[in-house]
Amino acid sequence: MCGICGKFAYNNGENVREDLLRKMMAVMSHRGPDDDGVYLEGGLGLGHKRLSIIDLSHLGHQPMTNEDKTVWVIFNGEIYNYKELRTELLTRGHMFASQSDTEVIVHAYEEFGEECFKKFNGMFAIGIWDGKSRKLVLARDRVGVKPLYFYEGDEVLLWGSEIKAILEDPCVPREVDMESLSQFLTFHYVPAPRTMFRNIRKLFPGHLLVCDANGAKIRKYWELPIPEKRLDDFNYLERRIYEELKESVNKRLQSDVPLGVLLSGGLDSSAILGLMTELQGKPVKSFTVGYSNRPDDRFSEFTYARKAAKYFNSDHYEVIVDSKKFLDYLPKASWHEDEPISEDSAVPMHFVSELAKENGVTVLLTGEGSDELFAGYNRHWGEIITRYYQMVPSALRNTIIKTLIKAMPGSPLLKKGHRSMTIQDFPSRFMSWHTVVGNELKRELLLTQDFVCDVYQGVFGKFEKNIENLDPLDKILYLDFHVWLPDDLLMKKDKMGMSVSIEARVPFLDYKFVEFAFLISNTMKVKNFSTKYILKKSMERLLPREIIYRKKEGFPTPISEWLRDELREFAFDLLLSPHSNCRLFFNQKVIRRLLEEHVSRREDHWRILFPLINFELWYRAFFKSA
Repeated sequence: MCGICGKFAYNNGENVREDLLRKMMAVMSHRGPDDDGVYLEGGLGLGHKRLSIIDLSHLGHQPMTNEDKTVWVIFNGEIYNYKELRTELLTRGHMFASQSDTEVIVHAYEEFGEECFKKFNGMFAIGIWDGKSRKLVLARDRVGVKPLYFYEGDEVLLWGSEIKAILEDPCVPREVDMESLSQFLTFHYVPAPRTMFRNIRKLFPGHLLVCDANGAKIRKYWELPIPEKRLDDFNYLERRIYEELKESVNKRLQSDVPLGVLLSGGLDSSAILGLMTELQGKPVKSFTVGYSNRPDDRFSEFTYARKAAKYFNSDHYEVIVDSKKFLDYLPKASWHEDEPISEDSAVPMHFVSELAKENGVTVLLTGEGSDELFAGYNRHWGEIITRYYQMVPSALRNTIIKTLIKAMPGSPLLKKGHRSMTIQDFPSRFMSWHTVVGNELKRELLLTQDFVCDVYQGVFGKFEKNIENLDPLDKILYLDFHVWLPDDLLMKKDKMGMSVSIEARVPFLDYKFVEFAFLISNTMKVKNFSTKYILKKSMERLLPREIIYRKKEGFPTPISEWLRDELREFAFDLLLSPHSNCRLFFNQKVIRRLLEEHVSRREDHWRILFPLINFELWYRAFFKSA
C-alpha cells in the first residue's frame, strides 16, 4: 500500500524537476512512511511512497524496472494472485530479482502489454512508463478500491493517489467545479469522473489512461457481466457463497506484516472475523469504534462487537469518539479526503485505524461491498415493497397514509422513503432514494442557478444501455456498485486508513466474488422483506443468529444530536460568520433557516448541514479564506 504520483510533459519540451516530485511525494508521506523513490527521464517523472506489506526487503523498492530499464512501474495496492502469475511468467522465460508483486507487474506488462491488467486480481492504482513506445499507462482496479486522480493541461499530464499531490504543481489551477458542487449537494459526494476541483478528474474503476505524444486517451478494460440467467438454487448458493467468501478472505491474508479486522459486530465484519480465525487457526486482532460505553446507547457498536469478539476469542480493542474528539479531527479529515465527502463515519474510521496502528497492525480486513452485492440497504428493501405500495388505491395513499407520514417530526428517512415509493418512473425514484438535497432546496441554497440540472442523466446516463433489461432492484444494485460504492464508501475507507498508514482490504469485493454475486437472483437476496437473505443463510454455519439477524447499523454517529448541543455553536459560527466561505456559494438566510429548524427539532437537517460543514472545512484546507 503506497502513494504514487507523476508528471508527463508529453509534447512541450519541459523537463520534470525532482524537487517537484519530492513535494508531491511529501504531501502524501502518510501513505508510505517506509521508503520512497523517483525516476526522471526528460519530460517524465515518477514518484513513489512505500508502505511495506509484501517483501519487506529493499528489493521491493519503487519505481521498479525491468532488466534493460525500458519499463518502469509505480504501484499502490496489492495483486493477490501475484504468485500464480510469477510462476507463469517464469515458465515464459522471465527472471525475477525479488518476491514482490510489483515485479510481477513489470514482467506481466512486458509479456502481455496493456492486456496485463485483465490478469490481475487485486486492488491497485498503477503507473507504467513504456520507454520503447514513449507512452505512459495508468490503470485503476476493477472495483475502485484504490483511488487515482489526474490533471491534463497544456500538453502535460499530472497524476496521483491523492489530489493534494497534483496541486503541488503551480501549473494546476485551484478552482471549485460548480457542477461538481451541485452533484455534491445531491449525493454528499462527487461522482467520477469529476472532483470538486475543476479540471482534476478521477480515473473510473476498471479503466486505463494511455498518454503519448498525441495526448491522453481512456478506455475500459473490465465490465461487470450482466447474466442472462440467474442462480436461485438455495442449497447450491448457501454452500457456494461460504466457499467463495472464504477463498476471498484467504487471498487477503497474504502479508509480511500483522493483520486485523475492523469489527462493527454486524453480519459482514463478523463473517470476516470468523473466516480469518478459521483460516489462521489462532485469535485475530479486532478493532471497534463507538460513541458510548453504555450497552443501551443506540450509537454504540460495542455490545455486538464484543459478542462477536468473544465468540471467536479475538484479541479485541475499542476506542470511544466523543464530540470534542470528533470536532478536533474534522478539519484534518477534510484535508485527508481531498474532497468534501460527507460520510459522518469518516472521523471514527480514522480513530479505529489509528487504534489498529498503535496495536501493531498494518493491514485491516473490512466488510464493505456486501450491501451493494446482496441488497442490504433500506432502499433495496423499499424498492421491493414499492410495487405493492403502488397497488394501494391512490385515494388512500394521498390522504390517510400521506397525512400520517407528514405528521411525524424528525423522521427524514421515513418521509424520504415514503416519497420515493410514490414515484412511478425508475430514474426519478432512484434519484429520490439517493438524493440528500433536492433541486428545490438546491435552488434556494445556491447563489448560482446554472448548475441545477438533471443529475441522473449526467451521472448515471452512461450506464442506461447496460441496465435497460434489468428489473428495478437489479438496476439499483448495478448503479450503487458503480457509483456510490467507489466514489463514497471506498474513497472514505482508503483516505481514512491511509491517514495513519493502514491498508484496508475488502474480501467482499474480490472481482470474481462480485461477478458471482451478480449471478444470484434477487429472490435470493430479498425474501420475505428480509435483506441479504441468502448471505445470512450462508453465514448461519459460522455466526450466532443474534449477530446475523441484528438490526443493521453500520458505523452510526450521533451527529444530529451533536449539532443541537455540543456542536451547535461551532456550526453556526462556521457557516454564518463573516469569515465563512459558504457565503461565496450559498444563501446565508437559507442556511440559517436550516440550522434553526434543526436545533429547535422542527426538522432533522443533519444530512444537509453536515455536507455544508464539510464543504466549508474543505475550502479552508485547500483555498485561501474569503
